[in-house]
Amino acid sequence: MNLQIRHFQTVDSTNDVALEIIANANIVSDLAILADVQTSGRGRINDRVWISVAGNFHCTYIINMEHLQVHEKDAASLNHIVVEKLVTFLKKLTNSDDISMKLPNDILINGKKAAGTLIEIFYPYAVVGIGINLAASPLETATNLKDEFGISLKPADLVENLYKSLCLMARI
Repeated sequence: MNLQIRHFQTVDSTNDVALEIIANANIVSDLAILADVQTSGRGRINDRVWISVAGNFHCTYIINMEHLQVHEKDAASLNHIVVEKLVTFLKKLTNSDDISMKLPNDILINGKKAAGTLIEIFYPYAVVGIGINLAASPLETATNLKDEFGISLKPADLVENLYKSLCLMARI
């Protein structure tokens, strides 16, 4: 599995960039679209917006579903698996068990939102959007890894390791 990474300073939405790439059939391997800032990030429900703050993780992966080792072809089933794997990834990263999921697509640290997902299926591709508050909390009801655990990470530090975790998603 090869991962290409395209890094942008600013995009409207990393998921929208991914959908444009799929529409233009510009996929030769799995791809990560990483952005420093999103100006129109979006949530699972159309009227909800993901607030993008520089220093946080805003990334969408276009992954061939064969690489995910799952058979679910609907976004809801795949989303549940992605959220579980993201919680596991963050627990290992922080060495903490204070991370939980709030379905359908939120990850909480000590009861506050720290990450979220947006999954879209364009078979044979899964578009896996992930936002993680690394350095800043855009809302009072949110938190971030730096404040909670004293961890300073750059978004680019996570791209490949998170991809590897997602590609090990086979259900037992």
